Amino acid sequence: MKLSYACRVIKLGGSVVTVKDKPMSVRHDIIKYLSSELASFLNEHPNVRLLLIHGGGSFGHFSIKKCLSSVGAIDVKCFSHTSYMMMLLNTYLVNELIEAGLTPVSIPPHTIFWKEGGKLKYELGLLKEYLAKGFTPVLYGDVIISDNVFEVLSGDTIAWVLAKELDVNEIVFVTDVDGLFDKDPKVHSDAKFIETLRAEELKDLKFSTSDYDVTGSMMLKLTEGLKYGVKDVRVRIVNGLVKGNVYKVLVGSSTVGTVVEY
Repeated sequence: MKLSYACRVIKLGGSVVTVKDKPMSVRHDIIKYLSSELASFLNEHPNVRLLLIHGGGSFGHFSIKKCLSSVGAIDVKCFSHTSYMMMLLNTYLVNELIEAGLTPVSIPPHTIFWKEGGKLKYELGLLKEYLAKGFTPVLYGDVIISDNVFEVLSGDTIAWVLAKELDVNEIVFVTDVDGLFDKDPKVHSDAKFIETLRAEELKDLKFSTSDYDVTGSMMLKLTEGLKYGVKDVRVRIVNGLVKGNVYKVLVGSSTVGTVVEY
């Protein structure tokens, strides 16, 4: 469904809004200036809608890993606790957005996404209504029902699905690195920065999968767009730990981040 107004999907990585190796740690100052940058952009572009998604960081990921190590699966108790942890993080973020002058509305993904027969299902009617009425929907990585079990639904997957279903032509992945490199810059000091590339070229890059992030590596997150058949979408990858970067990307600056064309 093509929207009657311009809409951008913004995915705030868990490593940006939290300190991922410290349980329940929020990056207060960063969330505050990111909220301010988003508010400044919307004030200058009143006809644009933003759809925000954030990762689990040191809230959801810690809860899931603890459950998997002790129980071996996501049971009802783990589902409930993880859902609660993600809502705590979401509530903090939504409050900062309100303080910045935005009109966010939280939409828990476990209420509109589920899996059936191995396929991801969703009902987006309410989300579309909120967008149409001028709200800024805020979703997040979550746990969802999947036939007789429970699964993790990453915020990255949500970003791809919403971009495809709402015919959005730009996704901004806000991360803790400056963009894409020819190999993992956290491991290789000689990694070279990539300004732009086509999605089909992603297979030539080499990234290590983090043992900590239960939703997978950067490579997995980007190639997922190909899995969902996303086309004519521009993906911007930008370092949200650098003040001003997100605003620059939203207003079209080509001086920060990496562009991946799908």
